[in-house]
Amino acid sequence: MKLRSTALLIFSVFLAFQAALAEGSEAENPVSSEPERGEAQVNSAAEEDDDFQRFSGLPFVSYSEETKIEYGGVLIVFFRPCEGGSEVSSVDILLMGTQRSQFEMRVSPYLFLLREHLKIDAEVEVAKWPGDYFERGSSGSSDPIASFDKTSVSGEAAFEFNYGIPSSLRLRYGPVVKAEYRVNDFDDIDEGGSRRDGAFGGGGYVLQYNSLDNENWPSRGAYAAFEQVFFGGEFAFHTEELDLKTYITPFYTTTFAFGLLWQQSRGDVPYGYLAGPDGMRRFRGVDSGVWNDKQATILQFEIRQPLFWRFAATAFVEGLKSGPYFSKMLDNDLRYAVGFGGRLALNKSEKLYGRADLSIVNMKDIGFTLDLREAF
Repeated sequence: MKLRSTALLIFSVFLAFQAALAEGSEAENPVSSEPERGEAQVNSAAEEDDDFQRFSGLPFVSYSEETKIEYGGVLIVFFRPCEGGSEVSSVDILLMGTQRSQFEMRVSPYLFLLREHLKIDAEVEVAKWPGDYFERGSSGSSDPIASFDKTSVSGEAAFEFNYGIPSSLRLRYGPVVKAEYRVNDFDDIDEGGSRRDGAFGGGGYVLQYNSLDNENWPSRGAYAAFEQVFFGGEFAFHTEELDLKTYITPFYTTTFAFGLLWQQSRGDVPYGYLAGPDGMRRFRGVDSGVWNDKQATILQFEIRQPLFWRFAATAFVEGLKSGPYFSKMLDNDLRYAVGFGGRLALNKSEKLYGRADLSIVNMKDIGFTLDLREAF
């Protein structure tokens, strides 16, 4: 309860700080504070209706320690802004197979509806995923202690509204729903039943502040979200997450991105829902599930620079601590990664990039990440 209150307090302080920055910016420059991206989209749609990009796709072949050789493709479908709006909706469709006989199909709608009073951020995934299980906590080894073969169907959606809130405040609120059905073929280890088969689902809420000038490649603004979800079914547990991000552009087109993610899981938590790195976005270049525990904090810093044509480049550093509770998390080892990456714009007007990142973890292990959109 104390940590939950502290997370909400940090969320409130972050909002107050961003409000003060916004007031200062408006005093210096009384021009409208609406995102340039939205204005550009509206003007472009009026002048060049045929310029709107409806589809983008990319086949890929890559390598990571978790998957070995992986291959597949992604298709993105774009939808024009709703009447009176400026935000472009999209649906991402990903198909992937790997050398380790892993398969994943993921559909991710990102929609703005009802004159942008409602934003839906959702994902549905079907996966057959042989993988590895790791010792808990950031002081644990990165070597697996067991293997598993999981077949699962999962889905989640956040319905974020801004009804009753002035648009200038950039606040949203709404319900969150998540569910999963899984069948496991697991090595014989005892982890408190976290490897059981079954179905479980839950609901909760999200509070969000978003002043980013672009959802895909922000160059200025801030994002803050607090989410809490309670699960029932085969597993009874709850999760909490505080996500803070801010972006500045101190030099012409060079952007500095800062991120802090705090997560907590309590109760009969199944593996896959513990707090910690996902290996793709929040702490890249490691297996999903490594160093997970009941609590985790991840810090990220990244420099982003557009280059030429559709290319861009990044350099980043990330740090992680995790443990069963807050004081133990602070005592555990610090894990860190440095790296760099390349970007290819799949939709230049929306600044939507495919990304490839190379990470050096703890100055000894090398990890590779290939994904859509920025890590944070």
